[in-house]
Amino acid sequence: MKYHLGAAGTFTAPSGNTITASVVANPSHLEAVDPVLEGVVRAKQDLLERGEEGFTVLPVLVHGDAAFAGQGVVAETLNLSQLRGYRTGGTVHVVVNNQVGFTTSPASSRSSVYATDVARMIQAPIFHVNGDDPEAVVRVGQLAYEYRQAFRKDVVIDLICYRRRGHNEGDNPAFTQPLMYDLIDAKRSTRKLYTEALIGRGDITVEEAEQALRDYQAKLEQAFTEVREAAKKPKEAAAMRVPPAEVVKWSHADTPTAISDETLKRIVDTQLSLPEGFTPHPRLAPVLQRRGQMVEQDSIDWAMGETLAFGSLLIDGHPVRLVGQDSRRGTFTQRHAVLVDRMTGADHTPLKTFNQGTTKFYVYDSLLSEFAALGFEYGYSVVRPDALVCWEAQFGDFVNGAQTIIDEFISSGEQKWGQRSSVVLLLPHGYEGQGPDHSSARIERFLQVCALDNMTVAQPTTPANYFHPAALAGGVRAAQAAGGLHAEVAAAPQGGHVQGVRLHLGHLPAGHR
Repeated sequence: MKYHLGAAGTFTAPSGNTITASVVANPSHLEAVDPVLEGVVRAKQDLLERGEEGFTVLPVLVHGDAAFAGQGVVAETLNLSQLRGYRTGGTVHVVVNNQVGFTTSPASSRSSVYATDVARMIQAPIFHVNGDDPEAVVRVGQLAYEYRQAFRKDVVIDLICYRRRGHNEGDNPAFTQPLMYDLIDAKRSTRKLYTEALIGRGDITVEEAEQALRDYQAKLEQAFTEVREAAKKPKEAAAMRVPPAEVVKWSHADTPTAISDETLKRIVDTQLSLPEGFTPHPRLAPVLQRRGQMVEQDSIDWAMGETLAFGSLLIDGHPVRLVGQDSRRGTFTQRHAVLVDRMTGADHTPLKTFNQGTTKFYVYDSLLSEFAALGFEYGYSVVRPDALVCWEAQFGDFVNGAQTIIDEFISSGEQKWGQRSSVVLLLPHGYEGQGPDHSSARIERFLQVCALDNMTVAQPTTPANYFHPAALAGGVRAAQAAGGLHAEVAAAPQGGHVQGVRLHLGHLPAGHR
C-alpha cells in the first residue's frame, strides 16, 4: 500500500547538499492525488516568484501499473501538464509495474500493449526499464530528470518488476496467478542478483557485501525499536496536524467586509479605463460602461458584485485564483474578467492592475474536466491559505464528475490528515427552463457530508449576499486560516454565480457600501 499520510523533511545527499522533500497526503482512491500534487507544486512555484519558466519545484508521481492504465484522472492530469493555468514544468512519473493489479492480470485490466501507453497522448517519452538492474534504473532516472529540466515536459519511467508477496497480509497471489508466482518463488531477489554482479566484476568483496547487509539490518532493527518505544509514550500531535476546527474561535464581526468609496472607485476605474489602442467588442463596451453606472445608481448586479469582492481582496493583499470551464468570460456572458481585443485578439485583464509581488489575480479557462480540475485547485489552496482559490463548474450539477475529490479530500482531509483547505466551489444554476441537468447544484449531497465545521454550504440570493462572503472568505483565511473551513457552494437563481463561506451581513459604516 502506498503511504497515505503526508510528510515533509530535508534530504541530505552524501555530498552534503540538501533539498526539501514532501509527500502529499493521499487516499486509497487510486490516482486521485495526481492533480492535487500538481496544484500543490504550482502554488509553491507561484510563491517563489520565479516566473512560469522557473519551475524550481519538481513534482514526482508514483503510480501502480493497473491504476495508471485504468483511472481516467491520469489522462486528465496529463492533459493539464502543458496548459497555461496548470503548468508545473514537467512531472516525473514512476510506474511501479508489478504486472498484476491486486488479483487482476494485465489481459483483463487494459487494452493497450503497455500500462504507460496513455502517456503517449502528450508525446511524453516513456522509459521501460528492468527493475532487476539497479544501475539501469538509476541511469533512466537521470535521463528522465534531464529531459524534464531541458524541455519542461512530463516524462514516464515504466519500472518493470514484480510483487513477491500478496497485496496485503491476507492475500495469496498464487490463487489467481499460479504460473507467475511459480517463477517469482524460484527467483532470487534484486539485492542478491546485484550483490553477485558487484562481486563478480570485482567492485566489492564478499566480506564487504556481508558487512553492508549487517549494517542495513541493524538500521532496520534500530528503526523498529524506536517506533516500539515511541508507541509507549504519550501521544503528541504531529507537527503537520492542526487543532480541531471547533477549537479555533473566530467571529464574522471581527472581519469587516465593507469597502470604502475610494476602494470602490479604484475597482470601477479598472473596468472603464482600457489600454490605449485596445478595441473592445462593440457589444461589450456598453456592458463595461454600465458597471460604472451601477455604482452611481446603487444597482450592482452579480458580476459587478463579484468584481468588487475580487478587486478589494487584491487591494488588501490577498491573492485571488479563479479557474473553471469558461470562467474568464463566464458561462452566462456575465463576468468578462478577461477582455479580448476585437482587432488583434490580445488579452487584457483589468483586475491585474492590483497585482503586487505574490498577490496576483489569476483567472484561467480550464480544460473540460471536473475531477482533475477541482483536485488541482484543492492542492493549490492547501499551500496558499492566504489566497481566495475558486473552482467554478460550467453549471452547478457538473460538479458530479468531481465527487471523488469532494469525498476523499475536501470533506474529510482535515479529519484524516489534519490538512486544511479553503477552496471555494462556485456552482451556478438557475430555474430558467434549461432542463434538469442545469437546474441543480446537488446541494443535498454537500449537506450529507457536512460535519465538524468541515465545510459550509451557502445559497446567496442577491449580489450583496455574494459580495460579502467573498470578501469574508479572503479576510478570515488570511487572518487565521478560517479554522479549516472549506467553502462549498450551491447557487443562485437566474444563472447567478455563487460563492460562500459563513454568511455575515450587517449595517455598514458611513462612507462604506
